[in-house]
Amino acid sequence: MLPFSTSPIPHRVPLNHKKAGSGPKVAPKKGTKTLIIGKKKFVPENRARRPAPGERKALRKRIVLSNVNALEVPGMQDIDEENMFDGRLEGHVLGFSGQLVDQLRAVEAFKSTQGWGLFRRPGTLMRRETLDLGKMIAEMSSGDGPRKTIRRVLVGERGSGKSMMLLQAMTMAMLKGWTVINLPE
Repeated sequence: MLPFSTSPIPHRVPLNHKKAGSGPKVAPKKGTKTLIIGKKKFVPENRARRPAPGERKALRKRIVLSNVNALEVPGMQDIDEENMFDGRLEGHVLGFSGQLVDQLRAVEAFKSTQGWGLFRRPGTLMRRETLDLGKMIAEMSSGDGPRKTIRRVLVGERGSGKSMMLLQAMTMAMLKGWTVINLPE
């Protein structure tokens, strides 16, 4: 009686038939070359640790705010409540203090496209528009007369400084002791 098989009879392997080359392996004669086909090389598995959930996004959004290899800007003073609207500082770079950097980082004010890694510590250029903004904020916080709300819409080409202007406004508001709420992208 034949064992059960689902293969058609002509393709079935006979019971007593051995495959060719299944006998004991004999070493080739000395001096002859042999070709071994089908021997698989050991390929190690990829044993790298998979990133934790959210780790890739965190690396992508990571912002480096300083570069120890960059040159120090000589005489860079910090932006503070007194000099944020001083007209003599137009065209000068003012730095952010460590506490201010921590506050701005907490509200996600910095963007990765702003090139903060070019400097030893974060700083900002005081443009005429920045000084005008500082004067508006100073007028709003001075107790003279009724309080008013100022609304501004920033428009401009890509890379023209809209995000930097917003960062400067948040900086000035924090220096005045205001509560800053930022809605990042």
